[in-house]
Amino acid sequence: MNIRNLLLPLSVIVLLTSCSKPNSKNLEIDLDLIPVPKEITRSDKALLLSDQSRISGKNDTLLPLLKVFGDELNRLTGFSLDVVIANSQADILFSINRQLAKDQYHIDVTDRIEVTGGSFQALAMARTTLLQMSFTENNELYFPVLQLKDQPSATYRGLMIDLARNWHSVETIKKLIDLASFYKTNYLQLHFTDYQSYTLPSRKYPKLSTPGGHYTFEELEELEQYAQLRGVVIIPEIDVPGHSSAIVKAYPEIFALKDVKDNPWIINMGKEEVYQALEEIISEIAPVFKSSPYFHIGGDEAIFNKTTEDPDVKAYMKKHELGKDVHELYRHFLVRLNEMVKKQGKQMCVWEGFRREGKTEIPKDIIVYEFETNRYLPNHLVEDGYTVVNTSWKPIYVVNQKKWEPKTIYGWNMWRWENWFPKAPSVVPIQLQSTPMVIGAQMCAWEQREEVEFKSLTRIIHWVKKSDFR
Repeated sequence: MNIRNLLLPLSVIVLLTSCSKPNSKNLEIDLDLIPVPKEITRSDKALLLSDQSRISGKNDTLLPLLKVFGDELNRLTGFSLDVVIANSQADILFSINRQLAKDQYHIDVTDRIEVTGGSFQALAMARTTLLQMSFTENNELYFPVLQLKDQPSATYRGLMIDLARNWHSVETIKKLIDLASFYKTNYLQLHFTDYQSYTLPSRKYPKLSTPGGHYTFEELEELEQYAQLRGVVIIPEIDVPGHSSAIVKAYPEIFALKDVKDNPWIINMGKEEVYQALEEIISEIAPVFKSSPYFHIGGDEAIFNKTTEDPDVKAYMKKHELGKDVHELYRHFLVRLNEMVKKQGKQMCVWEGFRREGKTEIPKDIIVYEFETNRYLPNHLVEDGYTVVNTSWKPIYVVNQKKWEPKTIYGWNMWRWENWFPKAPSVVPIQLQSTPMVIGAQMCAWEQREEVEFKSLTRIIHWVKKSDFR
């Protein structure tokens, strides 16, 4: 992966060559750190490093991260700093300090660079700040002398990539992980399934995997490890009960409604065989993504045509006393999926899809990704005790040519929902007060071809990270 391409939009490209021993000198320094750190104290001096400078950590658990940082610096610049372990005299020294908050980090640049963080993930964020700080003058490598303290305002800072409509190669996904990591985006949701394809592997249900457009277990494990080392957590998504044409087509004998020709888009929520299959599928995928506390089951935009006319559905709804309202079956389905996900030690995530009204109670231990505001308003979700991630259509949806200008993004914050669709309630923006129930926000890239994905997201993410969302 060419890290140089990652940093071009930020003008952070540096050319490093061999230098003399570390010292400092007065230089004109123009810092452009994104996101802007919480606290920074600067001077007019800069630390000069040499080709003998070393990167070190106080214990060997940091070695993978140090190697990533050293490799990025080398591939970016051609300048190589050796990575050593437990060398307290190193010129760049990383360490974990449990007295700091989990996502908090400090960078102190004096006659050396000391980086401390509350966790591995905090140090992963700090390393990208170091990359942004570095600069050259007269073929010499410098870091500005400063004291910097930073911590994200939001615990959830996400990016979603649609792999089901346009398959992306493993190398492209790695490049997007690099992009997320560089901007301190800590969650990458991968939309693996939809109408168009099912891009996940399955040993128990091998026909699910779309021929020529799916990943192997080995590739998923490779991506999981790659993301972990860069402080990024991958959230897998299997979209059910709607957006499920690929699943229905692969195993109609299990998942299809009786009137499948009239509704091939939804799985049959009235068959125990379906619930058994879903539990087996989730149990195959969830353990691959070890670092993720979450598992996303979609749950949005289900098309219920002909559902209640299915004989299995009729019998199931009668057995479970769900009445005749298909929305009660849908709510019941979400409750059962939540129990499956919890068995895997994960917390279930859903798109906004269920209504506020309903007899079947939707558990409060799920996370709702609020996007359209057509079914359950964000203020109502918060009032009712749900944890929410802001995935507002405007301005943080990226769908081919529908993108928003910087002035629109700069006026937005993570407690604000907007929409361009005239019939959506949030066409008149819904602004909430700051609340811990909204844990963050996520940019969602839908339908984009992989050859344009990186270019368009780099530009938009750069703007978002300069706005109030941190």
